[in-house]
Amino acid sequence: MIEPAVHIAYAPRGAGLMCAVFWFEQDGNVYGWFTGARAHELPAAFFMLENYRSREGTTTYRSVGSDIYGDWLAITAKGETKLDPPVPVPDSVIHDLERLQDVFVREWLFYEDDPAHAREADELHARELPVLAVNVRPGRMNKLTTDAPIWTYTSAGAETNILAYLSARWPLDYVGR
Repeated sequence: MIEPAVHIAYAPRGAGLMCAVFWFEQDGNVYGWFTGARAHELPAAFFMLENYRSREGTTTYRSVGSDIYGDWLAITAKGETKLDPPVPVPDSVIHDLERLQDVFVREWLFYEDDPAHAREADELHARELPVLAVNVRPGRMNKLTTDAPIWTYTSAGAETNILAYLSARWPLDYVGR
Protein backbone atom coordinates (compact mmCIF):
# COMPACT_ATOMS: atom_id res chain seq x y z
CA MET A 1 0.00 0.00 0.00
CA ILE A 2 1.27 3.46 -0.89
CA GLU A 3 1.78 5.80 2.06
CA PRO A 4 2.02 9.32 0.62
CA ALA A 5 3.81 12.26 2.17
CA VAL A 6 1.51 15.17 3.05
CA HIS A 7 2.08 18.88 3.50
CA ILE A 8 -0.56 21.43 4.53
CA ALA A 9 -0.01 25.19 4.82
CA TYR A 10 -2.74 27.37 6.28
CA ALA A 11 -2.91 31.15 6.86
CA PRO A 12 -5.43 31.60 9.70
CA ARG A 13 -5.59 35.38 9.35
CA GLY A 14 -5.62 35.59 5.59
CA ALA A 15 -5.96 33.25 2.66
CA GLY A 16 -6.90 30.19 4.70
CA LEU A 17 -5.61 27.14 2.85
CA MET A 18 -2.35 28.10 1.15
CA CYS A 19 -1.49 24.60 0.01
CA ALA A 20 -2.54 21.00 0.46
CA VAL A 21 -0.36 18.46 -1.30
CA PHE A 22 0.44 14.76 -1.18
CA TRP A 23 3.12 12.86 -3.07
CA PHE A 24 4.79 9.49 -3.32
CA GLU A 25 7.79 8.06 -5.15
CA GLN A 26 7.65 5.09 -7.47
CA ASP A 27 10.24 3.84 -9.97
CA GLY A 28 12.32 7.03 -9.76
CA ASN A 29 9.35 9.34 -10.34
CA VAL A 30 7.33 11.43 -7.89
CA TYR A 31 3.55 11.58 -8.29
CA GLY A 32 0.90 13.52 -6.42
CA TRP A 33 -1.83 16.14 -6.28
CA PHE A 34 -2.10 19.66 -4.89
CA THR A 35 -4.52 22.50 -4.36
CA GLY A 36 -4.16 25.87 -2.70
CA ALA A 37 -4.35 29.62 -3.08
CA ARG A 38 -3.25 31.73 -6.00
CA ALA A 39 -4.58 35.26 -5.55
CA HIS A 40 -8.36 34.69 -5.39
CA GLU A 41 -8.31 31.33 -7.18
CA LEU A 42 -7.78 27.79 -5.94
CA PRO A 43 -5.97 25.81 -8.63
CA ALA A 44 -5.72 22.04 -8.25
CA ALA A 45 -3.70 19.59 -10.30
CA PHE A 46 -2.06 16.20 -10.43
CA PHE A 47 1.67 16.18 -11.05
CA MET A 48 4.60 13.99 -12.00
CA LEU A 49 8.29 14.68 -11.44
CA GLU A 50 9.87 12.34 -13.96
CA ASN A 51 13.32 11.00 -13.07
CA TYR A 52 13.38 13.04 -9.87
CA ARG A 53 16.70 11.63 -8.66
CA SER A 54 18.38 11.52 -12.06
CA ARG A 55 21.57 13.44 -12.75
CA GLU A 56 20.25 14.14 -16.23
CA GLY A 57 17.50 16.30 -14.79
CA THR A 58 13.89 16.09 -13.79
CA THR A 59 10.97 16.76 -16.10
CA THR A 60 7.95 18.30 -14.38
CA TYR A 61 4.42 17.61 -15.62
CA ARG A 62 1.07 18.70 -14.23
CA SER A 63 -2.51 18.29 -15.25
CA VAL A 64 -4.59 21.24 -16.37
CA GLY A 65 -7.04 21.42 -13.51
CA SER A 66 -7.85 18.42 -11.41
CA ASP A 67 -8.73 16.14 -14.35
CA ILE A 68 -6.11 13.40 -14.47
CA TYR A 69 -7.37 12.26 -17.88
CA GLY A 70 -7.47 15.76 -19.37
CA ASP A 71 -4.72 17.94 -20.75
CA TRP A 72 -1.24 17.96 -19.23
CA LEU A 73 1.57 20.49 -19.33
CA ALA A 74 5.34 20.12 -19.33
CA ILE A 75 6.86 22.77 -17.05
CA THR A 76 10.31 24.13 -17.92
CA ALA A 77 12.31 27.26 -17.18
CA LYS A 78 10.95 28.65 -20.45
CA GLY A 79 7.32 28.18 -19.43
CA GLU A 80 4.54 25.65 -19.87
CA THR A 81 3.96 23.53 -22.95
CA LYS A 82 0.76 21.57 -23.58
CA LEU A 83 1.46 17.89 -24.16
CA ASP A 84 -0.08 15.76 -26.86
CA PRO A 85 -1.99 12.78 -25.47
CA PRO A 86 -1.54 10.36 -23.84
CA VAL A 87 -1.22 11.37 -20.21
CA PRO A 88 2.44 11.02 -19.11
CA VAL A 89 1.47 9.03 -15.98
CA PRO A 90 1.30 5.22 -16.32
CA ASP A 91 -2.21 3.74 -16.10
CA SER A 92 -1.38 1.77 -12.95
CA VAL A 93 -0.30 4.98 -11.20
CA ILE A 94 -3.36 6.92 -12.39
CA HIS A 95 -5.61 4.62 -10.39
CA ASP A 96 -3.44 5.04 -7.28
CA LEU A 97 -3.46 8.84 -7.69
CA GLU A 98 -7.24 8.97 -8.00
CA ARG A 99 -7.71 6.78 -4.93
CA LEU A 100 -5.16 8.69 -2.87
CA GLN A 101 -6.65 12.05 -3.87
CA ASP A 102 -10.07 10.88 -2.72
CA VAL A 103 -8.67 9.67 0.62
CA PHE A 104 -6.59 12.85 1.07
CA VAL A 105 -9.54 15.16 0.44
CA ARG A 106 -11.85 13.16 2.72
CA GLU A 107 -9.25 13.19 5.49
CA TRP A 108 -7.98 16.78 5.27
CA LEU A 109 -10.28 19.08 3.29
CA PHE A 110 -13.85 20.22 2.84
CA TYR A 111 -15.40 22.50 0.27
CA GLU A 112 -17.54 25.47 1.28
CA ASP A 113 -20.34 24.68 -1.16
CA ASP A 114 -20.87 21.15 0.15
CA PRO A 115 -24.00 21.32 2.34
CA ALA A 116 -22.90 18.21 4.23
CA HIS A 117 -20.07 20.27 5.74
CA ALA A 118 -22.07 23.15 7.25
CA ARG A 119 -21.12 21.94 10.74
CA GLU A 120 -17.41 22.09 9.86
CA ALA A 121 -17.81 25.60 8.45
CA ASP A 122 -19.60 26.64 11.66
CA GLU A 123 -16.74 25.18 13.69
CA LEU A 124 -14.17 27.25 11.77
CA HIS A 125 -16.31 30.38 12.16
CA ALA A 126 -16.54 29.74 15.91
CA ARG A 127 -12.71 29.68 16.03
CA GLU A 128 -12.67 32.94 14.02
CA LEU A 129 -10.97 31.15 11.13
CA PRO A 130 -11.80 31.84 7.49
CA VAL A 131 -14.17 29.62 5.54
CA LEU A 132 -13.32 29.84 1.87
CA ALA A 133 -13.86 27.69 -1.20
CA VAL A 134 -11.64 24.90 0.19
CA ASN A 135 -10.77 24.46 3.87
CA VAL A 136 -8.86 22.30 6.31
CA ARG A 137 -11.22 20.14 8.33
CA PRO A 138 -11.55 21.47 11.89
CA GLY A 139 -10.80 18.01 13.26
CA ARG A 140 -7.38 18.12 11.58
CA MET A 141 -6.39 21.60 12.81
CA ASN A 142 -4.70 20.08 15.89
CA LYS A 143 -2.14 18.47 13.55
CA LEU A 144 -0.89 21.88 12.37
CA THR A 145 2.11 23.60 13.94
CA THR A 146 0.77 27.00 14.95
CA ASP A 147 3.89 28.90 16.09
CA ALA A 148 4.25 30.96 12.89
CA PRO A 149 1.95 33.16 10.76
CA ILE A 150 1.45 30.23 8.38
CA TRP A 151 0.42 27.08 10.19
CA THR A 152 1.83 23.88 8.69
CA TYR A 153 1.77 20.13 8.88
CA THR A 154 4.28 17.86 7.18
CA SER A 155 4.02 14.12 7.60
CA ALA A 156 6.86 12.45 9.48
CA GLY A 157 9.71 11.42 7.21
CA ALA A 158 8.50 13.49 4.25
CA GLU A 159 11.31 14.64 2.01
CA THR A 160 10.80 18.39 2.00
CA ASN A 161 13.25 18.83 -0.91
CA ILE A 162 10.48 17.41 -3.10
CA LEU A 163 8.08 20.05 -1.77
CA ALA A 164 10.62 22.82 -2.41
CA TYR A 165 11.27 21.57 -5.95
CA LEU A 166 7.57 21.26 -6.75
CA SER A 167 6.54 24.57 -5.18
CA ALA A 168 9.02 26.44 -7.38
CA ARG A 169 7.05 25.13 -10.37
CA TRP A 170 3.41 25.09 -9.35
CA PRO A 171 0.81 27.83 -9.85
CA LEU A 172 0.25 28.47 -6.12
CA ASP A 173 1.36 31.50 -4.12
CA TYR A 174 2.86 29.28 -1.43
CA VAL A 175 6.53 28.37 -1.65
CA GLY A 176 7.39 25.33 0.47
CA ARG A 177 10.69 24.79 2.21
